[in-house]
Amino acid sequence: MIKTQIIKEDEKPVAVVLDYEEYKRLLSIEQDKDDIASADKVKRQNKKWTAHSDLKKELGI
Repeated sequence: MIKTQIIKEDEKPVAVVLDYEEYKRLLSIEQDKDDIASADKVKRQNKKWTAHSDLKKELGI
């Protein structure tokens, strides 16, 4: 596993080198965060909800 490295320019951090698996893990967390925010927005905007079982009956599933 590659140790995370911080690249600096004039003593200021400008880039990070990290393990690809760690990058994928962080990306997944970010995507989950976006999905939760989107679901929360939809939930706040919709006042009428249909139960899952009722929806399945309506769709004939």
